[in-house]
Amino acid sequence: MNPISQVRSRLSCFARLAAFIPLFFPGPEQSVNAQQPDPAGLITIRLEQKRGDNSVTVPQNTVFRNGDVLRFRLISRIAGYLYVVDKGTTGQTITLFPVSTAAGTQNRIEPDQTMIVPAMGDGWFEVSGPSGFDTIYLLVSSTPILIPPAPQPETQQTPQNEPPSNLLPRCNDEIFKARGVCIDSSAGVAPLPPDAPLPRELVPLAKSAARDIILADDGDEVTVKSAPSAKLPLIYTFRLAHLE
Repeated sequence: MNPISQVRSRLSCFARLAAFIPLFFPGPEQSVNAQQPDPAGLITIRLEQKRGDNSVTVPQNTVFRNGDVLRFRLISRIAGYLYVVDKGTTGQTITLFPVSTAAGTQNRIEPDQTMIVPAMGDGWFEVSGPSGFDTIYLLVSSTPILIPPAPQPETQQTPQNEPPSNLLPRCNDEIFKARGVCIDSSAGVAPLPPDAPLPRELVPLAKSAARDIILADDGDEVTVKSAPSAKLPLIYTFRLAHLE
C-alpha cells in the first residue's frame, strides 16, 4: 500500500472522515490551568500542497478539489500542548494531532518546534467528499488533556445531503482572474464565535477556553496571537474549503 493509500485508509480522506474520537475531557489530575500566552504569538500555520515530488505553500483560503493532496506545517511559538480535531463535511470528526502510538501520546510542543499535521502515515491527506468546509479545531493548552483511545473506524460513511448554497465555497472572481486560483475569503484561520455550535464532546472544554485571537497574515503563513486579555487554554478554527 502506497503512502497516500495509507492515509486514505486512516483518515477516510479528511472530508469523508472516520468515526469520532472523543476529545478534550480533562481527567481528575489533568485540569486545565489558565496561563498567559506569549504576546509574540502561539502558532504559525502554513498550508502546503503536494505537486509531484514537491511541496508548495498555498494560500490558506484556497478552494481545493477532490484529489488535491495537502498537509499543515505548524510552528509553535510557546511551550504547551497542542490538539487538532477535524469535523468534516460528513459531520463526523477525527483527531489529527496527536496520534496515540505504542510509545504513547506525544503532543508536547516547544518554542520553534515544527509539527506536520496530520500526524499519521506520511503526513499528507487527500481531499475528497461532499463540497463544503471542514472545520478544524485547534486548541493550545498549558497542561495535558486526556484523550481516550480511538474506536475502530467505520467501513462506510453515510453522505450528507447537499448543503445550502450559502455554505458552499465560492471563488472570488477578481482574485481568480488575476491569479488563476480559486480563493474564498471565508476559508482559513478564524476565531471561534461565542455562539458557534460545537460537537457535543467539545462543549465542556469550550466553556473554559478563550476564543479571542489576532491574526498576522504575511501571505505564505498565518501567525495566531491571543488577544491581550486571553489566557490558555485557547481554541480557534481553520476552515478548509473544497469542492467535489
